[in-house]
Amino acid sequence: MLLATHSIHFRVHTRVLLTLLVACAIATAMWAQPSAPALLRDANAALKAGDRPLALEKLAAARDLLPDYPRLHLQLARLHATSGDHAAALAALSALADLGVASDIAHDAALAPLHASPAWADAVARFTANAAPRGHADRVVTLPARDGIVETAVADSHGRWFLADVRNRRLDVREPDGSMRHFSSERDGLAGVFSLALDEAHQRLWAGISATPEIKDYRAEDSTSAFFAEYNLTTGKLARVIRLPADERPHVLGSLTFASDGTLFATDSGTPCLWRANPADGSVERWLASDDFASLQGLAFSADGKTLYVADYARGLWAIDVATKTPRRLRAPAHATLFGIDDLRLASAGALVAVQNGIEPQRVIRLDLDAAGEISAMRVLASALPGLDDLAGGSLRDGRYVVVGNAGWSLFDSPGAAPAARDVQLFSVTP
Repeated sequence: MLLATHSIHFRVHTRVLLTLLVACAIATAMWAQPSAPALLRDANAALKAGDRPLALEKLAAARDLLPDYPRLHLQLARLHATSGDHAAALAALSALADLGVASDIAHDAALAPLHASPAWADAVARFTANAAPRGHADRVVTLPARDGIVETAVADSHGRWFLADVRNRRLDVREPDGSMRHFSSERDGLAGVFSLALDEAHQRLWAGISATPEIKDYRAEDSTSAFFAEYNLTTGKLARVIRLPADERPHVLGSLTFASDGTLFATDSGTPCLWRANPADGSVERWLASDDFASLQGLAFSADGKTLYVADYARGLWAIDVATKTPRRLRAPAHATLFGIDDLRLASAGALVAVQNGIEPQRVIRLDLDAAGEISAMRVLASALPGLDDLAGGSLRDGRYVVVGNAGWSLFDSPGAAPAARDVQLFSVTP
């Protein structure tokens, strides 16, 4: 029963979700402490050698470093169960359930030895309860007959919804009367549209453009080419392209946000790093890279602009001091996990809202911030509601958080898939 060591499929590449049943990678960049990769390697080596006690010791030490990483609790439960320590296995499952995630433990073969335990039924019931609907979300827009991947949506003050389509390599717009049309043109030469940022003051719409296997007519050599596309909101014309510096690394511009000085910040989950583009002069710089980053996703500035919060799909949440460019990994509150967060927005001076689609059930959450900028509490705003699945990016509008449901990523686990068209929903949640 070796721990899986193959690489995780990060969301922006194949959208195979980081659920409890997805194997964890043990690359150094994924872990909160330098010793964690070694602990996982040692655990695997011990299992190969048949030394289960040592493997359990190493796994427990890794769990202590990353207490909100669901996979470690599940691995411990499996190993304890197959080693005959049913009490420890059930304790690990209890810790896993405390995180609020769901898991089909009843059909996990490694946990079969626990079925005769008097506590087994209660354990199954807890995970079933975690999968139950919670909160409230209003369905505000239906986008009919979509055959692509709608990664995010943003509305202007006139009620136009701009849609980022990764699969079809284009921008679409839904007019206030409900009609749909293409906003971008094939002549613009877009790859997948992964992110949007609206600047109505200057009548501009910015898009983060990247190439991944899910896009139509994908070529592997295009994965190293990514750029910011600037559109004129009035004319709908492509006004400018700002390209990332040429290199041989993959780039995915997964999320955009403006700083108070008007510069544009972007996460890059492919490298991974943070980019800063200056619309005033068209320059772009790699603002921050770190070996500790794994798969950067959503980002949001604090109300005072001094801290940049960044979601890392496989690491949790970073708080970066803008002045010093120093990142620190935020601790999750008790009985909560920060893994698998995708979209991230500042809802108010004291709270972030996020789409957490890397666990089951997928959900929309609120993260309360204390005076020091740490996370003091997590609350589920909406989860397991009808249609609220296959979630993607969001935006804030009129004090509400609007997220994409049935985005389409789950239909392209095989990049060459050609699923039938379906309705995509925009849901509105009160932060």
